[in-house]
Amino acid sequence: MATDRCVNNMTIALFGGTFDPVHFGHIEIATQLAEHLQIDSLRLMPCGVPVHRQQPIANANQRLEMLGMAIADRPQLAIERREVEQSEPSFSIDSLRRIRAEIGPEQTLFMCLGMDALAQLQDWHQWRQLLDYCHIVAVARPGAQRPTKPPLKLWIEQHQSQQPAAEESRPCGHLFFCSVNLLDISSTEIRQRLKQRRSIDRLTPDAVIDYIHRHHLYE
Repeated sequence: MATDRCVNNMTIALFGGTFDPVHFGHIEIATQLAEHLQIDSLRLMPCGVPVHRQQPIANANQRLEMLGMAIADRPQLAIERREVEQSEPSFSIDSLRRIRAEIGPEQTLFMCLGMDALAQLQDWHQWRQLLDYCHIVAVARPGAQRPTKPPLKLWIEQHQSQQPAAEESRPCGHLFFCSVNLLDISSTEIRQRLKQRRSIDRLTPDAVIDYIHRHHLYE
């Protein structure tokens, strides 16, 4: 559940992904975003049937259980289950519409994306309408290159705000760039190491490692 900000209104931030499996890179980004956006809770939203990525190997319940273990000691992080519990393809615009209808027009809503996702945004379903429902926070390493191809480049220039996202008073409509320290870890690397019977220590929490081995995932 989203909680009260230290300022005047309620704020929800979403951070989507397949989390197949979740790892310390995900958790560190989410924690930094919660601090940057000055919110008490950031919702990690695993997708159910991804449209622009390959299908997850672990099923929905397994990914939810691993995610719950990974954030058990992070009170500022929560899980948003709506996409992973549906059987139809996960379109971000549909989730945002539903959340906006639930929270009303005045509550601030952020959707956090990595630069790789931002670069592919114009391939998303109804991508130009995303900012009708939320702000977009693009997460990048310091000095990372921003999208350069039209029409996405022009759209970004039209909607980018130089004001810090945490100080934004509007409930939606802007795009912000946020530099964070990213750990060099990927779910793909973890799956490859497991297939090669190599250690994944220090890549994901011990509880997640134990769960993966108990359920013989990614072998």
